[in-house]
Amino acid sequence: MISKDQEKLIVEIEKLQAQLVADMEAALPKIFAQLSDEVIGLVSELSLDPDDRAKTLRETITLKRKIADSLVENVTYQAAVASVVGGFEKMAKLTDDYMSLILDDYSRKKDLYNAILRVNIDQTKNLLLGAGVRDNFSGAIQEVLKAFVSGVGTSKELQKTLRTFIKGSATQKPFLERYIRQTTSDAVMIFNREYINTISEDLNVKHYYYAGVIVADSRDFCIARTGRGFTRKEVEDWASLGKWQGRMPNTNKTTIFSYCGGYNCQHELYPISLEQYQEMKKQKQTGVK
Repeated sequence: MISKDQEKLIVEIEKLQAQLVADMEAALPKIFAQLSDEVIGLVSELSLDPDDRAKTLRETITLKRKIADSLVENVTYQAAVASVVGGFEKMAKLTDDYMSLILDDYSRKKDLYNAILRVNIDQTKNLLLGAGVRDNFSGAIQEVLKAFVSGVGTSKELQKTLRTFIKGSATQKPFLERYIRQTTSDAVMIFNREYINTISEDLNVKHYYYAGVIVADSRDFCIARTGRGFTRKEVEDWASLGKWQGRMPNTNKTTIFSYCGGYNCQHELYPISLEQYQEMKKQKQTGVK
């Protein structure tokens, strides 16, 4: 069994991860309100007269870049992304504290571990501020504009449609909400998993504890593993199981330690000592349930 000190640090890390995602979610209504105003301002001069269709379509192509910029240059959104990646350093410190509990004379290898930190910060910034989210947002807005260019609606109706599309309504979630929330959640979880795995590989860790809680929408993959001990070889073999709900593309025996159950998975593999693994085995708490 894991010790109370190990469990306490895991809970602290889980709380930090949840808080980073919650902070991003809390910022989204303000971000989307600002975006809807800005996008509506950008398209306000577009003609919806069918006779001007060719000219207006050319203008929407030009506007696409400005619409993409309106998202990634939004100060509130930039601050929210900075808050997320700022939390990575706190997670790394808590993880270092955890590793010191199970590894004798654990010493943080500054250059190696900081490199993992920097790479994941850059990857997360790219996911939330780079080409993917820019194209996702601007491309969707462009499709909305195309529908109105043919003269099927008025300027007032276009504004209402855009506002609902970007901000959401009582019956419709904002277009970007799911993308940003899941991207943030996955980035937060994957960073810590990769940080743990870098240390584990460097120090030749062989045994793991699948940590996390079971919630209403937990997938069967995680339910069968949560709270149980595994060897590194057993974890590597999970990648050959074939498809399961939520499995991420490119899941293999290396990336399984970073992806675990897949998209939006809230579980992690924490190293444990050989003695802890052996005790869990005695208690029949190892292997897939």
